[in-house]
Amino acid sequence: MPKTVTIIDFEIIWNQIHYTISDEEQAFLNQWLEESADHRKFYESVKRFYADGSSFKNEKKDIDRGWKDFGRKTKLRRNKYSRLLSYASFTLLGVVLATAIYFILPRFEKQSVVEEVDIPIKPGSSKATLILDNGEVYGLSENSEEVFSEGGAQIKNTGDKLEYIAVTPEEGEVRFHTLEVPRGGEYFLVLSDGTKVWLNSETTLRYPIHFEKEERKVELTGEAYFEVTENKDAPFRVTSGEQIVKVLGTKFNISSFPEDAFALTTLVEGKVEVTLDKSPEMKQLLLPRDQCRFEKEEGTFSKKKVDPYQFIAWKEGRFVFENESLSDIMKTLSKWYDVDIFFNSEKASGYRFTGNLRRYDNFREILKKIEKTNEVEFIIKDRQIIVK
Repeated sequence: MPKTVTIIDFEIIWNQIHYTISDEEQAFLNQWLEESADHRKFYESVKRFYADGSSFKNEKKDIDRGWKDFGRKTKLRRNKYSRLLSYASFTLLGVVLATAIYFILPRFEKQSVVEEVDIPIKPGSSKATLILDNGEVYGLSENSEEVFSEGGAQIKNTGDKLEYIAVTPEEGEVRFHTLEVPRGGEYFLVLSDGTKVWLNSETTLRYPIHFEKEERKVELTGEAYFEVTENKDAPFRVTSGEQIVKVLGTKFNISSFPEDAFALTTLVEGKVEVTLDKSPEMKQLLLPRDQCRFEKEEGTFSKKKVDPYQFIAWKEGRFVFENESLSDIMKTLSKWYDVDIFFNSEKASGYRFTGNLRRYDNFREILKKIEKTNEVEFIIKDRQIIVK
């Protein structure tokens, strides 16, 4: 997920590296470093940068001038009068204040550091990790194809799809498998009952290799789209945190990442019932085009009509944003492209955009389309993206 870095004056870091820091500044720096591992990681990266060749003898004005050169060389080109491509039209809809997110940029020398460390940022691909009930771990990717068995199930992996076939339940306890999809990944799963599941980046699904006769249960963390095989005698249940979604046969999307304050269940086809594990009396019945929002902290539900495509477009190879803040857009992109996003502008994080983009485009092309609004610009260093 995108990392948030609180405000610190870069002068303090610069002074510490150059042995001119005051006691008061040192105390503040120590407190900042203790706040999170991200702060410590950034601090160490700055130290490594200087240690790897940046001269400590440069005057600050030279470093500032070098930073301006660096910015000119790395920022994506912007054309105020360029027309957006037909498939990716971004419109600035307004500005709202969001949580201040601030990233302190190191001051580089004149030389172009990006040319030395710049790496391509490719879109995600089919990759996952399968953990069997006995603890065995299998890495799944586009280049892996294999067939293996456990607990009476024959499991086939074809590079982008994991399928459970020829399941003959064994006596004894039900065995569970876990499919984990990392950042920059996605995977397609066919369960033993024929139910199809598309797993998005940073998503985990735990499921039995064969289902009980009375009920079918799976556990989700992250985001997945389900096409459930109908079986009136065995309802299908998806547990995601405190929320439980009960269905018979339907198509729906659940987004419930641990770091999010809410969970979204969007129904495409059929009918589902959303309840809470500890409060089953709280229910929301969803019909097609309904979306249920569960506020985790308050423990409350709300429901509204939506265009489902906006919320399932990811499985169709698209990003669809409708009046979304730039901070939320960049959060989505960071999961798929496996990059870290930093804002050094409170104003920029709150800009709202509408757009339809191809999920498999090069990341730089995505940023160029956003930049054509002439409201923001991006600086790329390794897999860190700074939004100005």
